[in-house]
Amino acid sequence: MTPAEKVGWSSPEVRLLTLLIVLLIGIPSRLIFSPLGSAGTPALVLGMVMLVLWLAALITGYIRYDHQPLRVVTWLFLGAVMISYVAATTRPIDAVEIRAADRGLISVLGWVGILLFALDGPRSRADLDLLLRRLCWAGGLQGVFGIVQFATGLPLTNYLVIPGLTVNSDLGSVIGRDGLTRPAGTTIHPIEFGAVLTMILPIALHYALHDRHRKQAARWFPVVAIAAAVPISISRSAILSAAVVLLILLPTWARPLRRRAYAFIVALGLVLYVTVPGLIGTLTSLFTGISQDSSATSRTDSYQLATEFIARAPIFGRGFRTFLPTYRILDNQYLGLAIELGLVGVSIFLIFLLTATFGSMAVRRGNTDQSTRSLGQAFAASVGAAGLSFAVYDAFSFPMAASLLFLIVGCSGALRRLSPPQQRLHTEQRSKRGR
Repeated sequence: MTPAEKVGWSSPEVRLLTLLIVLLIGIPSRLIFSPLGSAGTPALVLGMVMLVLWLAALITGYIRYDHQPLRVVTWLFLGAVMISYVAATTRPIDAVEIRAADRGLISVLGWVGILLFALDGPRSRADLDLLLRRLCWAGGLQGVFGIVQFATGLPLTNYLVIPGLTVNSDLGSVIGRDGLTRPAGTTIHPIEFGAVLTMILPIALHYALHDRHRKQAARWFPVVAIAAAVPISISRSAILSAAVVLLILLPTWARPLRRRAYAFIVALGLVLYVTVPGLIGTLTSLFTGISQDSSATSRTDSYQLATEFIARAPIFGRGFRTFLPTYRILDNQYLGLAIELGLVGVSIFLIFLLTATFGSMAVRRGNTDQSTRSLGQAFAASVGAAGLSFAVYDAFSFPMAASLLFLIVGCSGALRRLSPPQQRLHTEQRSKRGR
């Protein structure tokens, strides 16, 4: 193996996954291939290409299929979406809903392609590390871009024109709240901006702490940029997701490292208090004034309507993406899935998240290598943060956050696949003894 192969530069799979990261985070989500509608973001189109390539690799024997639990629940989720699609097309349905169902199915196929390609693409741990470092840098640059938007108040992505792509949303990339600018970066909304950053944060922390062969500036830039950008999203879900990240990571850190983390959080709060007057008060009011918050009351007021729709098709739902925003914006993806995929579909998706979370924790418990243990816990924190945020916004309506979740879950499966065989066996034996 050549040195280039060892670091993954010559791996075509890593190159393609790197292109996915560039398309996913570098191109504003508002820009799409118009014939595909909301499913036509460049990253989702590449995800569908990845699904075709993955199937071709499986048929030709280029990759070896194993029955990792993550694969099983992924296929079950896809099956639930396809059953709901049949349910939608066999009931009385108008043209707007059927087009939405078509776009929903295309989106899920793209997400599954991203997950499977990320799971089986990296050929070595070096490949996986290289890919994830690039993801962290993309997250750091996203954070910096959001900070620039916050400081200038300019909707910078509105000025970007890419030949062949059209604008799918009239939303600007900055929104106001209590006199403060809420940046969205290249995402559609500040809520998605915060969700994307909090998913990347634990992975960035892992590489900042364990890539000691790299310069400190390169290791810590993504962490600092993301940590500074999350509060200025002025998003309740982003703050809660960041808290979930810390709750999952901090207990696994040594006491001196935890103390430094607490000191950094306090220092960051003081810097924001001094440099951005009113920000800390606004963030505090997100929680202390929740009973008067229109967005919070809108979520709770949706429960009765959601229950009525669920009762009409409780098992397999009315069809993925067919509960249109014009009916109601639920701001709760789990409620949306219960309506669209039924109790079967939402249960499978919850199992999907739990499988990814606890599977990553199992990799940590079953390994002696500290870097592998840390990365496994980072994946668990990332999926845990995403799982919480899904309860407070319609995540599958936001292409970057949804695609990023499936990319990270696929990478968590790759970590398990690339763990040394004896360590994987140890993990499986411990799991059996715990039953």
